[in-house]
Amino acid sequence: MTAATGIVPIRPAVLAVGGQIGRYVLVNKLGQGSFGVIFTARDTVLDRAVAIKILNPAHQYNADVLRRFLQEALASARVVHPGIVTVHDFGTVPTATGETAYIVLELLQGESLTARLSRIGRFTFQWAIEIGRQVASALDTAHRAGVLHRDLKSENIYLVPDPAAVNGERVKVLDFGLAKIGASQHTQMNTVFGTPRYMSPEQCRSATNIDARSDIYSLGCIMFELLTGRTPFSGDIRAQLEGHKRAVAPRASQFVADLPDALDELIAQMLAKDPNARPQTMAALQATLHAMSSAALAANSPAPNAASSAAFTMPVPVAPNIAATMLPVAAELISPIPSSESPMARLSRGAAMFQQPAFTAAIGQPPARPRSSSQQACSLPNAASAISLPRVVSVPYHLAPHLPSNQRPTVRASIAGAAITFLIAAVLTAIAARGHIKSVSANPASEPAAIKS
Repeated sequence: MTAATGIVPIRPAVLAVGGQIGRYVLVNKLGQGSFGVIFTARDTVLDRAVAIKILNPAHQYNADVLRRFLQEALASARVVHPGIVTVHDFGTVPTATGETAYIVLELLQGESLTARLSRIGRFTFQWAIEIGRQVASALDTAHRAGVLHRDLKSENIYLVPDPAAVNGERVKVLDFGLAKIGASQHTQMNTVFGTPRYMSPEQCRSATNIDARSDIYSLGCIMFELLTGRTPFSGDIRAQLEGHKRAVAPRASQFVADLPDALDELIAQMLAKDPNARPQTMAALQATLHAMSSAALAANSPAPNAASSAAFTMPVPVAPNIAATMLPVAAELISPIPSSESPMARLSRGAAMFQQPAFTAAIGQPPARPRSSSQQACSLPNAASAISLPRVVSVPYHLAPHLPSNQRPTVRASIAGAAITFLIAAVLTAIAARGHIKSVSANPASEPAAIKS
């Protein structure tokens, strides 16, 4: 604070490790180019790691460079897709050499396709298809938002860990610095910019009169590179530009012998000189690659292990829609009872079972004493209701939950409880019958007249 004015002067930001830009403390330097520098930083408010791209103050008066820098923030923020790098913040900051701009982006943990290719040489066609599909999905969202990338290349595509994605990695498209937003007329006629190895024929002539099919051509160059380890055209910049404009692109199958014909043909269509001969939208391209990816996964999925799944495939003698969960009881107690029987008949048959020697020996009791027919008649309805099985509601359940199924059979949820109830009621009935039920043959005088005759 100055004594004369009482105003606290703004301290210029230090663009080095340990410096601070607003709420962001610079932690580590990731890279530097002619237009700016990228740091990892710590957001002191939200306590998270971010990446911050700072424009070189020397370009603060270059209107075209400043516009492209701001355009990257605008284009990235305009597209919301898991395959597009997220913009968190944007602003300007004074430095020792003048005011400059910065963009705060999500910090990516992974590596670019260029770095991966330098390590492994080339990708399998299954993985190349999936990468192309994810890029097409991300750029389809960008195109629908009116954003053309115009600088699509392997350096601008990152692979970041994601356990939920195919092969455990997700694609991230970044660097929209050369993007064309909507009907922007900032690009002058006959202006050519981009990366020559991946530029479409129409972009090699002018960056103004291009559409979404130019990004499709660039993606075709990337997929060609993923499969073969090289771009379709090489040499110096002039040779590359002439190749894209006039020469027929080689087939990827010339460098990869086992490449599927459908994939080889699709890449050839993406690299067609005439935009009308290419896939017309990223949505259509994404659908085609998705079908190829699904077919490749199905063809390479392992066969089920017969030994590990034997327990779930062995035939089990159970009734339809009924789970075999009954308790291990005597065979007499679980013998099927015809549904046409009346409660009286069911009780009579049950009482006969309980009086068998095997049953009485099992419970350690002597045979039950018979009782009169009048006693039997008045107690039968109550006894029949006591041992009748309760009506239970069927609930959906899957006998093999580890196996996929769209229809799950129903089972009786209380079959075990019903069996226990039946057993208890039967035992109680047998005990009660011991002192009250008398055999008809033991007391002939009490038989009805119809029976005596």
